[in-house]
Amino acid sequence: MKSIFQSFTFVLLVLTLKAQINSKEINKSLVKVNTKLYASKYEVSNKIYSDFILALKQKKEYEKLQIAQIDTLRWIDKISYNEPYVKYYHSHPAYFNYPVVNVSYDGAQLFCEWLTETYNNNPKRKFKKVIFRLPTEEEWMYAAHGGNTHTIYPWKENALRNNKGQILFNYKKELSDTMWVEGKYIENTDVTAPVKSYWKNNYGIYNMGGNVAEMISEKGITKGGSWREDAEFMKIKNKNKFDGNAQSNIGFRYFMEIVEK
Repeated sequence: MKSIFQSFTFVLLVLTLKAQINSKEINKSLVKVNTKLYASKYEVSNKIYSDFILALKQKKEYEKLQIAQIDTLRWIDKISYNEPYVKYYHSHPAYFNYPVVNVSYDGAQLFCEWLTETYNNNPKRKFKKVIFRLPTEEEWMYAAHGGNTHTIYPWKENALRNNKGQILFNYKKELSDTMWVEGKYIENTDVTAPVKSYWKNNYGIYNMGGNVAEMISEKGITKGGSWREDAEFMKIKNKNKFDGNAQSNIGFRYFMEIVEK
């Protein structure tokens, strides 16, 4: 029987061999916001960000790598025991579909540049030329509303729970709270949840409120709130400031602008 270490090593080897981005998967991850703008359904995951880091290593772009590197030590917190996240969150297969955190604003920008270049160089791409980037605040809010400007939160209901009493997002919670992942309810969430968790909005976008706060194009601003903040931060109109450096509750999602069809 293979040891856990052998299995993990095999998975990493497979990932190394398949570091190229699949344009079909990228296309499937996008939903239309307007005629020229698409938004990712999901926050950027550990898996796709690790593909980016691997690409920088393979190209020996060490200056960019230093900027884009994940700062795992940002998990360390004086009031909670987060050391396992330092070791496993960004590398273990169990967390591949969780949102990447602990990356800087500049790192997120480099990721978008890499995704743009990779997509535009793919002969099987859907559009001739695109730009992947962080959204403006206006674009983020438009996508969060999901076509309904009367919504307070970035989901279908103007409430924190649905009519079954189920929590609609990942925020600062009690141990008895639960999360909705891939069609089933899971007890006792901890920090982040998988990028396809809870319920999508009318545009088909997940977790624009809660899970991780999302960087926008304006440096030092995040939208949507995170797992460590209360419900007030989840309101579409609200925003929060940060210093642009890596934090354990901040991630991002990419938007795609069509330059040439």
